[in-house]
Amino acid sequence: MRFLKGVERAAKKLVPKRWRKYFRASKYELLMERRAPVDLIVHVGAHWGEDAAFYERCGAETVLWIEADPDTHAELVRRLAGRDGPARHLTECALVSASGGERVSFFRFDGDGASSSVHHATETFRDRFPHVRESGEVLELTSRSLPEILARHGIDLSRARRPMLVLDVQGHEYPVLQGLGEGLKAFAQCKCEISRVPMYEGASRFEEIDAHMRAMGFRLASHRYWQVPRHGDVLYLRE
Repeated sequence: MRFLKGVERAAKKLVPKRWRKYFRASKYELLMERRAPVDLIVHVGAHWGEDAAFYERCGAETVLWIEADPDTHAELVRRLAGRDGPARHLTECALVSASGGERVSFFRFDGDGASSSVHHATETFRDRFPHVRESGEVLELTSRSLPEILARHGIDLSRARRPMLVLDVQGHEYPVLQGLGEGLKAFAQCKCEISRVPMYEGASRFEEIDAHMRAMGFRLASHRYWQVPRHGDVLYLRE
């Protein structure tokens, strides 16, 4: 695997930037382009909305960004306000989980807060990201379910041609999926951050996420199974 990663990195340096997506183990960008337009995107774990431009290129008409940290959400709102693209961008400050109304500890990490999580970091995380540490700040947040948030914004998944779910919640992906129940089947595709190694204490594992997605009628499309990263993003498509 390390050899293949080395080949991938070397290939990227030798070809023009616009061609590099063809040399990656992940076929995420290629699949998104082929399946465009992806008209509705629900992105849980929004951070600062860094994917906004890509989503618009893929035909997004509406993007709902959900971010748990109030300070990060405020920056997200500020950045989206400066966009002049074609999509309608909605935001919600909420910690999404399997059910609503639960008090949850949210651990802030230093830097830009992209690694903040409801889980503590493991030694594996600290080895991989030596410059990122828990700041010591802990927020006490009240959880909400994704169906509740969708209803609040008047989003009806059945009206979308190709709705997409994105989960980037630092080890809390499986509870978000559980909170959707059968509603997950309304999405045509799902991009999900996964880990095959313990990055966060008690966090979701790739094996349980993959089993759940397959039980819901999705197939892993971005990677061959032997190419699934130790920690990264994968894309599922609904059959």
